[in-house]
Amino acid sequence: MEYTPIRINTVKPEKVISFDLYIFFKETYVLYLKNGLQLPKDKHKKLKKQKFAKFFITADDEQAYQVFLDDLLGQTLKDPNASVDEKVDVAQDAGMTAIDQMQANPSSEKSYKTTQKAAQGLIQLIQENPSALKKMFTESSDEHDQIVKHSLNVCLLSVKLAQELKIPEEEILNLTTAALMHDIGLVQMDSEAAKLFKSPKAEFSSKDKLNYKEHIDVTIKVLSEKPYINKQILDLITNHEENLAGTGPYKKSKLSLPEECLSLVNCYDKKIMASKITPKQALKELMVDEVGNYQLSTLKLFKKVLLHEGLVDE
Repeated sequence: MEYTPIRINTVKPEKVISFDLYIFFKETYVLYLKNGLQLPKDKHKKLKKQKFAKFFITADDEQAYQVFLDDLLGQTLKDPNASVDEKVDVAQDAGMTAIDQMQANPSSEKSYKTTQKAAQGLIQLIQENPSALKKMFTESSDEHDQIVKHSLNVCLLSVKLAQELKIPEEEILNLTTAALMHDIGLVQMDSEAAKLFKSPKAEFSSKDKLNYKEHIDVTIKVLSEKPYINKQILDLITNHEENLAGTGPYKKSKLSLPEECLSLVNCYDKKIMASKITPKQALKELMVDEVGNYQLSTLKLFKKVLLHEGLVDE
């Protein structure tokens, strides 16, 4: 039997579930809660306190779970009585669940649609709740969750920068969907190549650069020729490591505005992740090292976003 990971906050306590819920314990999947039952608040709170991150469902229950999640996400984001923290918990874990599922089964149309809906939820959350971005961006992540957290960070910051760049709404949805998916190829690579994700690009050897490019090749190979994924999303993923100076993996020097947006935000968050530096230090490096790689106006606008959202200070 196949099992699909789902994040804990996508199962709201005291809401009847329409699928069986499993946990992974001692190298096996154990039934935790049956279809038709509710997860008590005290158990949910205890699991979160223990930093329990994931439940699992069977492949047969994926559709039922998606309907449940769509309903939960929609209701929570529209609920005037729900706190920003509650909205963040649900939208963030919906995004992380989508990335988990794309990593586990990147060729699945269901996984893609889950990702697209998660992107829509994150856009709505950021647009309607000004304090949500800072809360989500500044939350820490476990070591094994770094790729997922990076993808979520890039998605969130891309929303804000894209809005400042006056990118049309439909293209923002493509951009944020691509942002959630852009690094799924990293988990398909061997461990040595995947380790490069945590290494500063300035330290890459020529061989490292070729190996790291593989995560893009792998992703595009899996996603290409899928009729449900549009060309702009594929182009965004293909070019997320490119820059205007033409020093990226494919040496491309012409980028669309959404592609430049994704590449810039990806570059910024990777500086924080790989070099273990503060957001303020990463911004300082960005404004010095990346001049010529991105339009100066785009760099200045990104700095404005980070300052305005309270992610860095002067």
